[in-house]
Amino acid sequence: MELSNLALNLRGPWMISPEEAAAITPIIKGVLRGYITEFDKGPSPCRISCDTLVDAPAKRSSAFAGKSIYVTYLTGTMLKYDSCGEPGARTIGNALLDADADPEIIGHILVADSGGGAVDAVDELAAAIRQLSKPIVGFIDGLAASACIYTLSYCNRIIAHNEMDTVGCIGTMCEVSGWPAFHKDPDGMVHARIYADSSADKNGAYEQALQGNFQVIREERLNPRNEKFIADMKANRPDARDDQLTGKDYFARDVVGTLIDSIGSFDDAMKTVLKLAEEQLQQTGEQQNHQTINMETKNNYPHLVAIPALTEQVFDADGSTTMQPSQLEAVEAALADAAGHQDTIAGLQADLQAANDTIAARDARIKELEDSLQAAIERAEGAAPAGIKVNHAPEGGAQEEIKPAESFDDAMKTCQEFLKK
Repeated sequence: MELSNLALNLRGPWMISPEEAAAITPIIKGVLRGYITEFDKGPSPCRISCDTLVDAPAKRSSAFAGKSIYVTYLTGTMLKYDSCGEPGARTIGNALLDADADPEIIGHILVADSGGGAVDAVDELAAAIRQLSKPIVGFIDGLAASACIYTLSYCNRIIAHNEMDTVGCIGTMCEVSGWPAFHKDPDGMVHARIYADSSADKNGAYEQALQGNFQVIREERLNPRNEKFIADMKANRPDARDDQLTGKDYFARDVVGTLIDSIGSFDDAMKTVLKLAEEQLQQTGEQQNHQTINMETKNNYPHLVAIPALTEQVFDADGSTTMQPSQLEAVEAALADAAGHQDTIAGLQADLQAANDTIAARDARIKELEDSLQAAIERAEGAAPAGIKVNHAPEGGAQEEIKPAESFDDAMKTCQEFLKK
């Protein structure tokens, strides 16, 4: 192990349980003093075939036949870089991404037994988990405290192996140790830290903490990280209660539905991955259908497009739609049939209008003739008032008396006889 990595890993701040901190302290001292030079390796990542499960989705879906689930481990103190025989968060994250890119892998299980660790270890793993395209289930096998439960909160599901597993310790801390800026050692040697005049704020929080004033380091380093910790936990686990985010530990049975989803076996974790993968496969198929519909142009449905109000309800702004092609074709056929009936109705309406125009023209002509006739009658009546005798006979012949007609028909008859004469 490179000491430079150890120094980087120990920078802090920390999201760690007191038990984890107490356990790692003597190990670090042993490494630094040379007492510990060899380390046992933790469990290695592995792949488990989906076919090993009974009554699993793999038995129902040929898409999972021969496929595997990638299993990796988050154990011991979480550190950013590899150290003390354990892979660091960056190594674990990169391995997750490599496995995710493998078409033979359908999902992941992250087995966790850790009391937390360095804050920057969470950043590494959270970034990797967010990039995964396949489902991941967190499986707690003993302890998931502080930075560990923070990391697991980014998984799709969290399952605890035992109802008495420990979950929680959600908070941020740091440990400061050192000598005052000016001090003498037992041998009388003077030690002093001296800052430039323009560096008044350099190491200010650290120096204040050594003098017993912890407020500066709280405000500048711990509180901002802890606020983000709580905000991320609420975003990832919306049902988590505020009183569960103050640093207290819980038995797994007491946080089901809030900090974790359920209690179950490792087989349950595998089945959960398979279920999530099956749902993802179904959703992917629906999305592919949706993309196929996106490629269909609106011009394939002219009758539908001809009705703007209906078009806005069926198609999104980018031309996509949630309707299946068969549904669109049915709507288009119905509209085409309706359009055919509309053409027939329009033709009949045109014929009716032509007939009405002909009748109107005839009525106008009749009115014109009636007016002309009435004018002729009035002129005739004005030229020969009632009781006047008009001599139509030759000179010296008998005179004929013209009387007013009693009806229109009589007037017409009289006019015709007069014209004959």
